[in-house]
Amino acid sequence: MARWAGFRRLLCGIVAVAGTLGGPASAAKRLQLVNDDFLGSFEGIADDKAPGFGVEVVRQVFAGMGQDASFEFFPARRAWMMVVRGERDGMLATLRTEGQRFCSFPDEPLMRDRWVLFVRTADIGKLKFSSLDDLIGHTVAVRRPIPGVSEQPTMSPELWNFLREHKNMIPTNDTDSSLRMLAASRVDYAVTSLVYGMSEITKLRLSGKIEPILSRGVAEQNVYVCFTKARVSRALIDAFSIALKQFKQTEKFHAIYRKYFPNGAPSDFPQ
Repeated sequence: MARWAGFRRLLCGIVAVAGTLGGPASAAKRLQLVNDDFLGSFEGIADDKAPGFGVEVVRQVFAGMGQDASFEFFPARRAWMMVVRGERDGMLATLRTEGQRFCSFPDEPLMRDRWVLFVRTADIGKLKFSSLDDLIGHTVAVRRPIPGVSEQPTMSPELWNFLREHKNMIPTNDTDSSLRMLAASRVDYAVTSLVYGMSEITKLRLSGKIEPILSRGVAEQNVYVCFTKARVSRALIDAFSIALKQFKQTEKFHAIYRKYFPNGAPSDFPQ
């Protein structure tokens, strides 16, 4: 704890220097971050006791820097448009493949997540994913990239190209739609983040009806806080990256981690 306290003082000095340089947002200004449903429905920002993994971690890091910040929830497209138009300072959790034209990213990721295929519980053992050929003749629901923000899918290029080649990809507007289609037997598989998929299954009251295939993943990627290029200075982003990396070494971070991932996160990510 003494180590973290000393580091907080150092970071406050870094941010203070960044503020004297002028330009985009500094510690003197409250940062306004938006969040979509990326990390799942447990990201209930209004709930002080359980606002979500991302909110709790980022809030603690900013507090250690002496940086004020607010968090708001919006549907994915609206949240991104607010970032694109420069109406907010950044997105709480996203991939580097999204928003690179509008956002700068810290070097340190917030967490690591795994994308997998989900199937109906009744099809466990019947439908498998040991190789791409297992998907031939089966429909797969995939959330399409957000127009104007990213043209790159969250899954591996290999799987994306395979599904397009075999014409068995069913594009959806969001992951909820993919899971509902799966539950209604309108598709055979659905691709989504393991963290998000499991939380949404509970939210949609589909527990016991949909299960992930854990033997093989679709993709594994780092999740980052992104900052709007037009509104946030590089110095502040670098200070945040250093602070986040340091915070991950503390017991406070591991307590937050265990709170939301009592059985370990998809990639057992703490560093």
